[in-house]
Amino acid sequence: MGTFGYMPPEYGHSGIISSKIDVYAFGVVLYELISSKEAVVKEDGIDEARSLVALFAEAHNHPNPIEGISRLIDPKLEDNYPFDSVQKMIQLANACTEKDHEMRPTMRSVVVALMALSPSIED
Repeated sequence: MGTFGYMPPEYGHSGIISSKIDVYAFGVVLYELISSKEAVVKEDGIDEARSLVALFAEAHNHPNPIEGISRLIDPKLEDNYPFDSVQKMIQLANACTEKDHEMRPTMRSVVVALMALSPSIED
């Protein structure tokens, strides 16, 4: 049994085990790094805990996605980061946490994407 918040939907529904489970969990870790929140978030005034994946999906579907996403970025970063690099990390996390496990990238592809992102972070 896996840790709630890190386990993909297919594991909970049918117990499917594949390397894509690790890809999903890595996407959750990327969201945690971006937001400084835990995989499962208990929001003030709301009884039900929500997954970080669901919060980012909701932000992505916000009428103004940039505003929705900006609310999830770690406030301690203030504005000291290139927003386009954060957007690319969020896109990678979105791909890693895709509901359809067959649509998720391989970890090799994730590493390549992170390496491509690295030079833009150094600027």
